[in-house]
Amino acid sequence: PGVLYENSVYHLFYRARGKSGTSSIGYAISKDGEKFQRFNKPLIFSETNSYSIEDPRIAKVEDKYFLTHTFYNGINVTLNLATSKDLKLWEKQGEMLVDWDLYKADGFLIKWDPAQVEAEKNPIARVKWSKAGAIFPELIQNKYWMLFGDRNIWLASSTDGIKWQPIWKPFIKPRGGNYFDNEHVEMGPPPLKTEKGWLVLYHGVNQNIEYRIGFLMLDLHNPARIISRSEYPIFEPKEYYELSGLVDILPGGYETMMKMEKDELNKFIKENEDSGKMPKVVFSCGAVLVNGEVRIYYGASDQFICTATASLNDILSITK
Repeated sequence: PGVLYENSVYHLFYRARGKSGTSSIGYAISKDGEKFQRFNKPLIFSETNSYSIEDPRIAKVEDKYFLTHTFYNGINVTLNLATSKDLKLWEKQGEMLVDWDLYKADGFLIKWDPAQVEAEKNPIARVKWSKAGAIFPELIQNKYWMLFGDRNIWLASSTDGIKWQPIWKPFIKPRGGNYFDNEHVEMGPPPLKTEKGWLVLYHGVNQNIEYRIGFLMLDLHNPARIISRSEYPIFEPKEYYELSGLVDILPGGYETMMKMEKDELNKFIKENEDSGKMPKVVFSCGAVLVNGEVRIYYGASDQFICTATASLNDILSITK
Protein backbone atom coordinates (compact mmCIF):
# COMPACT_ATOMS: atom_id res chain seq x y z
CA PRO A 1 0.00 0.00 0.00
CA GLY A 2 0.82 3.65 -0.39
CA VAL A 3 0.32 5.94 2.61
CA LEU A 4 -0.09 9.60 3.44
CA TYR A 5 -0.02 11.21 6.90
CA GLU A 6 -1.97 14.45 7.07
CA ASN A 7 -3.83 16.29 9.86
CA SER A 8 -3.01 13.50 12.34
CA VAL A 9 -4.64 10.86 10.11
CA TYR A 10 -2.98 7.99 8.25
CA HIS A 11 -4.50 7.50 4.79
CA LEU A 12 -3.82 4.05 3.37
CA PHE A 13 -4.22 3.23 -0.34
CA TYR A 14 -3.97 -0.50 -0.85
CA ARG A 15 -4.23 -3.00 -3.65
CA ALA A 16 -7.17 -5.39 -3.29
CA ARG A 17 -8.15 -8.28 -5.50
CA GLY A 18 -11.79 -9.29 -5.96
CA LYS A 19 -13.59 -12.31 -7.33
CA SER A 20 -13.32 -10.91 -10.85
CA GLY A 21 -9.56 -11.47 -10.68
CA THR A 22 -8.66 -7.82 -11.27
CA SER A 23 -7.09 -5.47 -8.74
CA SER A 24 -8.37 -2.11 -7.53
CA ILE A 25 -7.15 0.51 -5.08
CA GLY A 26 -8.96 0.49 -1.73
CA TYR A 27 -8.89 3.21 0.92
CA ALA A 28 -8.62 3.07 4.71
CA ILE A 29 -7.91 5.59 7.49
CA SER A 30 -6.41 5.40 10.96
CA LYS A 31 -5.58 7.65 13.91
CA ASP A 32 -2.79 5.48 15.31
CA GLY A 33 -1.34 4.02 12.10
CA GLU A 34 -2.18 0.43 13.02
CA LYS A 35 -5.94 0.01 13.37
CA PHE A 36 -7.60 1.01 10.11
CA GLN A 37 -11.18 1.60 9.05
CA ARG A 38 -11.73 0.35 5.50
CA PHE A 39 -14.23 1.88 3.09
CA ASN A 40 -16.65 -0.39 1.26
CA LYS A 41 -15.94 0.79 -2.29
CA PRO A 42 -12.61 1.11 -4.10
CA LEU A 43 -11.29 4.57 -4.95
CA ILE A 44 -9.69 3.67 -8.26
CA PHE A 45 -10.80 0.65 -10.26
CA SER A 46 -11.26 -0.88 -13.69
CA GLU A 47 -14.59 0.04 -15.24
CA THR A 48 -14.47 -3.04 -17.47
CA ASN A 49 -12.79 -5.59 -15.16
CA SER A 50 -10.32 -6.11 -17.97
CA TYR A 51 -7.20 -4.84 -16.26
CA SER A 52 -5.59 -4.46 -12.83
CA ILE A 53 -4.42 -1.41 -10.92
CA GLU A 54 -1.55 -2.27 -8.60
CA ASP A 55 1.21 -0.93 -6.33
CA PRO A 56 -0.15 2.53 -5.40
CA ARG A 57 2.27 5.20 -4.23
CA ILE A 58 0.99 8.61 -3.14
CA ALA A 59 2.60 12.02 -2.72
CA LYS A 60 1.22 15.50 -2.14
CA VAL A 61 2.94 18.27 -4.08
CA GLU A 62 1.72 21.74 -3.15
CA ASP A 63 -2.11 21.43 -3.17
CA LYS A 64 -2.52 18.31 -5.31
CA TYR A 65 -2.31 14.59 -4.59
CA PHE A 66 -0.51 12.32 -7.07
CA LEU A 67 -1.18 8.59 -6.94
CA THR A 68 1.02 6.52 -9.22
CA HIS A 69 0.10 2.92 -9.95
CA THR A 70 0.93 0.01 -12.21
CA PHE A 71 -1.58 -0.58 -15.00
CA TYR A 72 -1.66 -4.24 -16.09
CA ASN A 73 -3.92 -5.73 -18.76
CA GLY A 74 -2.45 -9.24 -18.74
CA ILE A 75 0.41 -8.35 -21.08
CA ASN A 76 1.29 -4.65 -20.96
CA VAL A 77 2.68 -3.16 -17.73
CA THR A 78 2.79 0.64 -17.68
CA LEU A 79 3.17 3.34 -15.06
CA ASN A 80 -0.03 5.38 -14.75
CA LEU A 81 -1.23 8.31 -12.69
CA ALA A 82 -4.36 9.59 -10.95
CA THR A 83 -4.68 13.01 -9.31
CA SER A 84 -6.98 14.53 -6.73
CA LYS A 85 -7.57 17.74 -4.81
CA ASP A 86 -9.39 16.12 -1.87
CA LEU A 87 -8.45 12.39 -1.74
CA LYS A 88 -12.05 11.53 -2.66
CA LEU A 89 -12.53 12.41 -6.31
CA TRP A 90 -9.77 11.06 -8.53
CA GLU A 91 -9.04 11.87 -12.15
CA LYS A 92 -7.16 9.25 -14.16
CA GLN A 93 -4.35 10.91 -16.12
CA GLY A 94 -3.25 7.82 -18.02
CA GLU A 95 0.24 6.71 -18.92
CA MET A 96 3.07 8.77 -17.46
CA LEU A 97 5.96 7.77 -19.76
CA VAL A 98 4.41 7.73 -23.23
CA ASP A 99 7.75 7.46 -25.08
CA TRP A 100 9.36 4.95 -22.72
CA ASP A 101 11.63 2.33 -24.26
CA LEU A 102 12.94 -0.19 -21.71
CA TYR A 103 15.81 -1.34 -23.90
CA LYS A 104 16.88 2.16 -24.90
CA ALA A 105 17.11 2.82 -21.16
CA ASP A 106 19.39 -0.19 -20.59
CA GLY A 107 16.57 -2.14 -18.96
CA PHE A 108 15.90 -5.87 -18.95
CA LEU A 109 13.25 -8.44 -18.05
CA ILE A 110 13.76 -11.47 -15.83
CA LYS A 111 12.61 -15.04 -16.27
CA TRP A 112 11.23 -15.83 -12.80
CA ASP A 113 8.33 -13.37 -13.02
CA PRO A 114 5.39 -14.81 -15.06
CA ALA A 115 4.21 -11.31 -16.05
CA GLN A 116 7.61 -10.52 -17.51
CA VAL A 117 7.79 -13.82 -19.31
CA GLU A 118 4.51 -12.91 -21.06
CA ALA A 119 5.72 -9.38 -21.78
CA GLU A 120 8.88 -10.74 -23.36
CA LYS A 121 6.74 -12.44 -26.02
CA ASN A 122 5.11 -9.17 -27.07
CA PRO A 123 7.29 -6.59 -28.88
CA ILE A 124 5.23 -3.66 -27.57
CA ALA A 125 4.92 -4.92 -23.99
CA ARG A 126 8.63 -5.59 -23.58
CA VAL A 127 9.51 -2.07 -24.75
CA LYS A 128 6.83 -0.24 -22.75
CA TRP A 129 7.41 -2.09 -19.46
CA SER A 130 7.43 0.58 -16.69
CA LYS A 131 6.26 0.63 -13.08
CA ALA A 132 7.04 1.62 -9.47
CA GLY A 133 6.86 5.42 -9.71
CA ALA A 134 7.56 7.44 -6.53
CA ILE A 135 7.13 11.21 -6.82
CA PHE A 136 9.10 13.61 -4.58
CA PRO A 137 6.68 15.52 -2.29
CA GLU A 138 7.82 18.99 -3.35
CA LEU A 139 9.05 20.89 -6.39
CA ILE A 140 12.82 20.97 -6.83
CA GLN A 141 14.36 23.47 -9.26
CA ASN A 142 10.74 24.36 -10.22
CA LYS A 143 10.14 20.81 -11.47
CA TYR A 144 8.39 17.67 -10.35
CA TRP A 145 10.75 14.72 -9.86
CA MET A 146 10.20 10.99 -9.70
CA LEU A 147 12.20 7.81 -9.20
CA PHE A 148 10.72 4.78 -10.92
CA GLY A 149 11.34 1.33 -12.28
CA ASP A 150 12.29 -2.22 -11.49
CA ARG A 151 15.41 -4.20 -12.49
CA ASN A 152 17.04 -0.75 -12.60
CA ILE A 153 15.78 2.51 -11.09
CA TRP A 154 15.57 5.65 -13.23
CA LEU A 155 15.02 9.35 -12.57
CA ALA A 156 12.42 11.46 -14.40
CA SER A 157 11.19 15.05 -14.26
CA SER A 158 8.06 16.92 -15.30
CA THR A 159 6.89 20.51 -15.65
CA ASP A 160 3.24 19.71 -14.91
CA GLY A 161 3.34 16.47 -12.93
CA ILE A 162 1.33 14.66 -15.63
CA LYS A 163 3.69 13.86 -18.49
CA TRP A 164 7.22 12.86 -17.61
CA GLN A 165 10.62 12.89 -19.29
CA PRO A 166 12.97 10.13 -18.15
CA ILE A 167 16.71 10.36 -17.86
CA TRP A 168 17.60 7.36 -20.00
CA LYS A 169 20.70 6.31 -18.09
CA PRO A 170 19.80 4.15 -15.04
CA PHE A 171 20.04 6.03 -11.76
CA ILE A 172 21.04 2.91 -9.85
CA LYS A 173 21.59 -0.69 -10.96
CA PRO A 174 21.98 -4.03 -9.19
CA ARG A 175 25.47 -4.24 -7.71
CA GLY A 176 26.34 -7.90 -8.29
CA GLY A 177 28.77 -9.64 -5.95
CA ASN A 178 27.45 -10.51 -2.49
CA TYR A 179 25.28 -7.44 -2.08
CA PHE A 180 21.64 -7.80 -1.03
CA ASP A 181 20.64 -6.14 -4.33
CA ASN A 182 22.78 -8.22 -6.69
CA GLU A 183 19.90 -9.43 -8.92
CA HIS A 184 17.67 -6.40 -9.37
CA VAL A 185 16.40 -3.23 -7.69
CA GLU A 186 12.93 -1.70 -7.55
CA MET A 187 11.75 1.65 -6.28
CA GLY A 188 10.05 1.83 -2.87
CA PRO A 189 7.95 4.62 -1.29
CA PRO A 190 8.13 8.31 -2.26
CA PRO A 191 11.26 9.96 -0.81
CA LEU A 192 11.23 11.38 2.73
CA LYS A 193 12.80 14.77 3.41
CA THR A 194 15.39 14.82 6.22
CA GLU A 195 18.06 17.23 7.42
CA LYS A 196 20.73 15.15 5.65
CA GLY A 197 18.92 14.84 2.35
CA TRP A 198 16.16 12.86 0.66
CA LEU A 199 15.85 9.42 2.24
CA VAL A 200 14.95 6.98 -0.53
CA LEU A 201 13.93 3.44 0.40
CA TYR A 202 14.23 0.86 -2.36
CA HIS A 203 13.93 -2.89 -2.79
CA GLY A 204 16.98 -5.00 -3.40
CA VAL A 205 16.56 -8.57 -4.60
CA ASN A 206 19.26 -11.22 -4.59
CA GLN A 207 19.66 -14.35 -6.68
CA ASN A 208 17.55 -16.36 -4.21
CA ILE A 209 14.60 -13.98 -4.83
CA GLU A 210 14.74 -12.47 -1.35
CA TYR A 211 13.29 -8.95 -1.24
CA ARG A 212 15.01 -6.61 1.24
CA ILE A 213 14.89 -2.85 1.74
CA GLY A 214 17.93 -0.62 1.44
CA PHE A 215 18.27 3.14 1.07
CA LEU A 216 19.82 6.03 -0.78
CA MET A 217 20.49 9.52 0.52
CA LEU A 218 20.08 12.22 -2.16
CA ASP A 219 20.98 15.91 -2.21
CA LEU A 220 18.00 18.06 -1.16
CA HIS A 221 18.56 20.54 -3.99
CA ASN A 222 19.73 18.13 -6.69
CA PRO A 223 17.90 14.77 -6.68
CA ALA A 224 20.32 13.45 -9.32
CA ARG A 225 23.18 13.57 -6.81
CA ILE A 226 23.60 10.47 -4.65
CA ILE A 227 25.19 11.22 -1.29
CA SER A 228 25.27 7.62 -0.10
CA ARG A 229 23.87 4.14 -0.72
CA SER A 230 23.45 1.52 1.98
CA GLU A 231 25.78 -1.46 1.89
CA TYR A 232 23.34 -3.60 3.87
CA PRO A 233 19.55 -3.83 4.04
CA ILE A 234 17.74 -2.10 6.89
CA PHE A 235 14.64 -4.34 6.66
CA GLU A 236 14.20 -7.92 5.53
CA PRO A 237 11.75 -10.83 5.72
CA LYS A 238 12.02 -12.78 8.98
CA GLU A 239 8.49 -13.59 10.18
CA TYR A 240 6.59 -16.65 8.95
CA TYR A 241 4.10 -14.50 7.04
CA GLU A 242 6.98 -12.83 5.17
CA LEU A 243 8.77 -16.05 4.27
CA SER A 244 5.98 -17.90 2.46
CA GLY A 245 2.56 -17.32 0.94
CA LEU A 246 0.59 -16.57 -2.21
CA VAL A 247 3.47 -14.82 -3.94
CA ASP A 248 2.37 -13.86 -7.44
CA ILE A 249 5.71 -14.69 -9.05
CA LEU A 250 5.35 -18.37 -8.20
CA PRO A 251 4.84 -20.57 -11.30
CA GLY A 252 1.51 -19.71 -12.90
CA GLY A 253 0.94 -16.62 -10.76
CA TYR A 254 -2.28 -15.81 -8.89
CA GLU A 255 -4.45 -17.09 -11.71
CA THR A 256 -3.15 -20.63 -11.23
CA MET A 257 -3.21 -20.55 -7.42
CA MET A 258 -6.76 -19.20 -7.21
CA LYS A 259 -8.06 -22.22 -9.17
CA MET A 260 -6.64 -24.66 -6.63
CA GLU A 261 -8.59 -26.25 -3.80
CA LYS A 262 -7.25 -25.54 -0.31
CA ASP A 263 -5.37 -28.84 0.08
CA GLU A 264 -3.86 -28.54 -3.38
CA LEU A 265 -2.79 -24.95 -2.70
CA ASN A 266 -1.15 -25.87 0.62
CA LYS A 267 0.72 -28.69 -1.12
CA PHE A 268 1.84 -26.33 -3.91
CA ILE A 269 3.19 -23.82 -1.39
CA LYS A 270 4.94 -26.54 0.65
CA GLU A 271 6.61 -27.94 -2.47
CA ASN A 272 7.99 -24.51 -3.34
CA GLU A 273 9.22 -24.06 0.23
CA ASP A 274 10.94 -27.45 0.29
CA SER A 275 12.59 -26.91 -3.09
CA GLY A 276 13.91 -23.49 -2.09
CA LYS A 277 11.87 -21.75 -4.80
CA MET A 278 9.59 -19.78 -2.46
CA PRO A 279 10.37 -16.03 -2.77
CA LYS A 280 10.79 -14.21 0.55
CA VAL A 281 9.06 -10.88 0.20
CA VAL A 282 8.66 -7.60 2.05
CA PHE A 283 7.55 -4.94 -0.41
CA SER A 284 6.85 -1.33 0.58
CA CYS A 285 5.13 1.39 -1.46
CA GLY A 286 4.43 3.71 1.48
CA ALA A 287 6.42 5.41 4.23
CA VAL A 288 5.81 8.41 6.49
CA LEU A 289 7.95 10.39 8.90
CA VAL A 290 6.06 11.21 12.12
CA ASN A 291 7.69 12.63 15.27
CA GLY A 292 11.16 11.42 14.34
CA GLU A 293 9.99 7.92 13.45
CA VAL A 294 9.93 6.36 10.01
CA ARG A 295 6.92 4.09 9.57
CA ILE A 296 6.69 1.88 6.52
CA TYR A 297 3.70 -0.04 5.20
CA TYR A 298 4.51 -3.17 3.26
CA GLY A 299 3.11 -6.26 1.66
CA ALA A 300 4.22 -9.57 3.18
CA SER A 301 4.31 -12.47 0.71
CA ASP A 302 1.69 -10.66 -1.43
CA GLN A 303 -0.93 -11.68 1.14
CA PHE A 304 -0.90 -9.34 4.16
CA ILE A 305 -0.47 -5.64 4.83
CA CYS A 306 1.99 -4.93 7.64
CA THR A 307 3.70 -1.94 9.24
CA ALA A 308 7.10 -1.45 10.87
CA THR A 309 8.90 1.50 12.46
CA ALA A 310 12.45 2.72 12.96
CA SER A 311 14.03 5.80 14.48
CA LEU A 312 15.06 8.28 11.81
CA ASN A 313 18.19 9.05 13.84
CA ASP A 314 19.14 5.36 13.77
CA ILE A 315 18.91 5.33 9.98
CA LEU A 316 20.76 8.63 9.60
CA SER A 317 23.53 7.38 11.90
CA ILE A 318 24.57 4.78 9.31
CA THR A 319 24.66 7.20 6.37
CA LYS A 320 28.08 8.35 5.25
